[in-house]
Order: sequence, then structure tokens, then C-alpha cells
Amino acid sequence: MKISTKFLEDSLIYICLILILIGLLLIGSIDSFQFKSRNIIMQTIWIFVSIVFFFIFSHIHLQRLRILSFPLLLLGLIVLAAVFVPGIGKTVNSSSRWINLGKFTFQSSNLAKVILIFYMAHFFAKNQDILDRSEPRYFLRNFFPVIFALGLYIGLIYFEPDLSTAGILFLIFLSMLFIAKVKLSTITLISVSVIIMLVVLISVGPSYRRARYVSFMKFLAGKEVKVQDHNDTFFQPRESLIALSNGKLTGRGSEEGKAKLYYLPFAHSDYIFSILGEEYGFVGSIVLLLFYLLLLLSCFTLAQRAHNPFYSFLIAGLGFGIAYNIIVNVAVAVSLIPSTGVTLPFISYGGSALLIDSIAIAVIINASKRDRYERVEKEFQYA
Repeated sequence: MKISTKFLEDSLIYICLILILIGLLLIGSIDSFQFKSRNIIMQTIWIFVSIVFFFIFSHIHLQRLRILSFPLLLLGLIVLAAVFVPGIGKTVNSSSRWINLGKFTFQSSNLAKVILIFYMAHFFAKNQDILDRSEPRYFLRNFFPVIFALGLYIGLIYFEPDLSTAGILFLIFLSMLFIAKVKLSTITLISVSVIIMLVVLISVGPSYRRARYVSFMKFLAGKEVKVQDHNDTFFQPRESLIALSNGKLTGRGSEEGKAKLYYLPFAHSDYIFSILGEEYGFVGSIVLLLFYLLLLLSCFTLAQRAHNPFYSFLIAGLGFGIAYNIIVNVAVAVSLIPSTGVTLPFISYGGSALLIDSIAIAVIINASKRDRYERVEKEFQYA
């Protein structure tokens, strides 16, 4: 039985609400043990803000907004550059990723990611004639606007420094090239080139990043990784694995986890999946991942069903953005990749991430609905 498109659109809302409630439950559990309530209060405020913006972007006219795709692209660059301006940008843990808004902070790369996806969807839909001429020798010339914009965005994000978000942007770009049916030889050549560049950047990059990767490679090779205190590069991965292993099948129980007692830094954001795994066990972790799977399946099914290329690319791109955040966050928690600061969508503490993820879902639903309405209008005109 084919599931209706409207049902998929509605299911996105309900799944997101469930995920937000799970996030509140976990953040509240962490706050109660750390004897503070600021995080749960701030997250609740951001939830109401996100709801307002969800309704705005679920009704905005996307084709009219599409006309502003280039000005929006410039806005994204301005927002990314603003974090380096004294008095506007805020530095936390040696990273300048946030714009200071008084009592609130906003992570500029979250907004920039959505803007770039919007621009890429516009470009691919507008220039479908060049997709057939996407061999390596033609690629740079035909796709120069997107490549140039991507390079500027990734460059600014890398110098924050935020290698993980820069990497996610690149993965979204590759994924959109794939669904645009760009030649596989081109995608392979780009991937190999970027992997070589990544190795070089890690080699010549900050010492803390090299140390983190060395510790991770030792761990993968089964060698002993010495951890003496919280400053060691493998301290967080070790504590995360301990938390997950303590959860066993069904978990210690709600609010019974020990990792959040300052054993695991960033328990409310980067490692919140580990807190869930410890308190609700393997079963709880699988249930959460199933919710995410349903969310992503709904997104990509809507993208596949959309007849308008712009809507299809836009829905898929935003879906990839959410998917890669989930994959990276969970992979860090279970030590499949080195530790990095990527939040878990709708679950982790973080207002700007929640706001942008909510806007992304709103745009996905909006695009799917407009595609249906435009299709009905065309059928009515030709009837």
C-alpha cells in the first residue's frame, strides 16, 4: 500500500515533536544532576522560537524566495565572516563559531548550511542542461558558481575552526551531485582530491587536531591509549564508551546515569547520545535511531515524489544535512570517528541548531505541499 504524501508530511511534524521531547527529557536529566536549570530553560525558550519560525517557513512562498537565492548566498557569507569580527563573534573553547546576541548566541554555520543547500537546489534545477555534460574536463567550467560558493563557505568555516561542519557541507554537495546524476567519474575524482587535501590539512593543522587523530588511530589499531585526565585527547571517547557499555540492554534507568556527573564533557550537546544509551540502554538507542530512520525515509520519499526539480533538490539537500549530522554525532559517540563538535538534531542542547533544523523541516514540508498544489493547478489548466 502506497503511503500518501500528506501522511509523510504530517509524520515529519510528529516525529520532530517526539525527538524534541526526548531531548528535553535528557537535558532535564543532565541539569538535575549538575544542580542547574539554565540549559532546560534556554532550550524551552528556543523550542517556542523554533515553533514560530517553523510556521513562518512552512508558509513562505519558496519560488519567490528563490529569486533571492544569490542575495541569500551573500548573506550567508556575511554571517560566516561576522564571527571573526571583534565584539560580534564569540570565541568558546578556542573556536569562533558563534555570533553574540547578548544572552543568546547563534552558530552561523548552521544558517549558512541551509542557505548553501537552497542555492545549490536553485542552481541544479535551473541548469539541468549542463548535468549531462558533467565529465571532469567540463565540470569546473559548468559548475563554477556552485564550486566557488562552496569553497568560500567551507574556507570560512574551516578557519573558525570547524572541520566537521566543513566536511558535512562537502558531503551534502557530493550527495546532491549524485542525485543530480553527475558523472560518477567526476564525483570519484572530487572525492579522492578532497581526501588527499584533508590528510594534508590534518597534518599541517593545529597540534590538538593531530593528537586527536593519532589517539583515534591507535584505538582503531587496538593499541593502548593512555588517558590521565580530562585534557587528554581520548578522554571524551573513552568516557562515552564507558557510558554506553554501562547502559547494557535496557539501561540504568531514567536519571540514573553516572556519565553526566561531569565525567563526560559536553554531555548535553555533543555526547547526549551516550547519556541516552547509558540511561535507556541498547533498546532506547535503537528506538531513537528508528525515529531518525522514519524521519529520513519520509524526507527522501518526498524528494523522490516531487515533480518540480527545484523542490526535489531542496528537500533532498536538507534531508542530507540532517542525515549527516545524525551519522557524525552517533559515530563520534560510539568512537567510529574522532571526537568532533556536531550536535544531534532535535535532541542536543543548542538553540541555533534546533532553530535551523526546525526551519529545514518546515521548508521540506512547504516544498512538498507546493509541489502537490502546482501539479494540481497544471492538471486543472490542461483539463
